[in-house]
Amino acid sequence: MKKSGHNIEIVTPHKSTEIKEFEGIKAHCIETGGAPGIVALKMIRKALKTDCDLFYCHELDPLLYSIVLKRITRKPIIWDCHEYLVPMKKELQGRLSAILTEIGISICAPRVDHIITVDNRLAKTLSKLGKVTVIPNYPRLSDFSELTSRKKKEKFVVIYVGGLTERRGIKIILKAIHRLKERRNISLRIVGGFYDGELEKWAHQYGSENELDIDWLGWVDYRELAPVIADSDCGLFVNQPGPRYLKGLPTKIFEYMIMGLPVVSATGPLLDSLINGKNLGVTVDSTNPESLSDGIETLMEHSNLQEMGKRAHDTVKKNYCWEAKEDKLLRIIEKLTS
Repeated sequence: MKKSGHNIEIVTPHKSTEIKEFEGIKAHCIETGGAPGIVALKMIRKALKTDCDLFYCHELDPLLYSIVLKRITRKPIIWDCHEYLVPMKKELQGRLSAILTEIGISICAPRVDHIITVDNRLAKTLSKLGKVTVIPNYPRLSDFSELTSRKKKEKFVVIYVGGLTERRGIKIILKAIHRLKERRNISLRIVGGFYDGELEKWAHQYGSENELDIDWLGWVDYRELAPVIADSDCGLFVNQPGPRYLKGLPTKIFEYMIMGLPVVSATGPLLDSLINGKNLGVTVDSTNPESLSDGIETLMEHSNLQEMGKRAHDTVKKNYCWEAKEDKLLRIIEKLTS
């Protein structure tokens, strides 16, 4: 949006109330403490003071706020939904949260002017509520440096990037690496954080007891992610089967591939077609540690892994980058604000 000449201001929850600036974009940070509902009230008040021409709402909470913004300002609203929110809420917060989320979406989504989403399956569900355009959340080429020749390392480095939950396969990953460590010189690099304290305790204890050589990096700034990925040998996507996962092409695999990494991925119709069909890695049964370890070992034994990684990079650069899709969003904004 900024590149095309729009002035952008962000209103977001944060650990403290302050104004920050990122690459020429002003961010109004609202402290998250206080009584229930106070953050929502402060964010709505701040949004009303921006005197904007359009409100672009990400995910669930801003969608709920948009009802107030629309009624007061009569300005157009775009809702960007790039998650299967109801299954996600059920996974992370329980059944009641999922029910309330579904009710909130059914009331608020029909009142926005346009819905942006990331894949056709999610669009089919949301199209019952309003006008929907699919714009996949692919990585920007400008966030990821060009490929350089990868130096041969003593250990084969496997990387996982993302949230750490059972549904995203963290237990399967650790058990697979444990199985491989018995016969292979391998290390695991993990970028991301836990949502469950008990799971975090188990994971660190399991890794320590079995000497898994895990590099726990925590959350890494997106702008600093490229060299971390590039210094690895293959990327993992091991989400478990379910309505929230495996029905589309996850952004994560493209972030690996754009940095020249082949992937070991959970199976799925679109994933199998892309990864196996173009020889960009392997797909495995993500519920089975043995299947995952066998998939990683297949890549370790590949005769020319760097060539496979180069093919992955070229595929993303041609078909699965943000630059190839951004015009669709800009045309929607222009139409709503003209």
